[in-house]
Amino acid sequence: MSLNSSKKPVIAVVGAGPGIGEAVARRFNAEGFVVALLARTEEKLRTMAQGIDSDYGKNTAKYYITDLRVEESVISSFKKIREELGPVQVLVYNAGARRVNGRKILDTTSEEFENFTKINLFGAFWSTKCVLPDMLAAEKGTIFFTGATGALRGAPGLSSFSPGKFGLRALCQIITREYQPQGIHAAFIVVDSPVDGKLIGGVRRRQWEREGAKEKLEDLDAYLLQPADLAQTYWFLHTQPQSAWSHEIDVRPQKEGMYSRL
Repeated sequence: MSLNSSKKPVIAVVGAGPGIGEAVARRFNAEGFVVALLARTEEKLRTMAQGIDSDYGKNTAKYYITDLRVEESVISSFKKIREELGPVQVLVYNAGARRVNGRKILDTTSEEFENFTKINLFGAFWSTKCVLPDMLAAEKGTIFFTGATGALRGAPGLSSFSPGKFGLRALCQIITREYQPQGIHAAFIVVDSPVDGKLIGGVRRRQWEREGAKEKLEDLDAYLLQPADLAQTYWFLHTQPQSAWSHEIDVRPQKEGMYSRL
């Protein structure tokens, strides 16, 4: 049964959650897209979908409970999306598994390394394979991968995070080289900064409060990346003319140091 009778273009946000995922979904909703939200936690998905429907209209968001560590779960969700909403025109892979407090290699379990790499890389590979056939048939499509500083250089404590993000960057480059001539625009967004939210951004806020860094707390936009502002970058990339496509872009707040520098 179609839940997209008006045939709006479809964006799938994989690894959707409060922060970047929801902000990107809302930015594309504002431009007339219907959004499919994919993640593992139903409560968060339901809250996001209800909020989007409330702001943009009924059936503008649909959620799909998906375990990105399991290929069958990914395939099943994208099959449902195609049946209920239609073919995906924009794929945003925003999933990322990492520790706030890193662990050295000898303290990292094989289970954590495997699970994090599946979320950070394998899920993107499976998601891409699900949407590419329809994109190639339409001779157009957009695939965005949310990256991180850890995709550019390894740092202590990130043994279960960076390898997957390094691979994700390579996967994006391969998609570009294999399918750009057929109209597929793939881009890797390097988020080279803490994002203002409950996880890393929350840790940074509490640190500044302890240190009495009043100037930073009063000028957060200059020090923490705001999800809604980053969502503008995703929309900008999607709407680039074909004569000037970007395939990798790094973003950071005005006064944040350049984390990616060696």
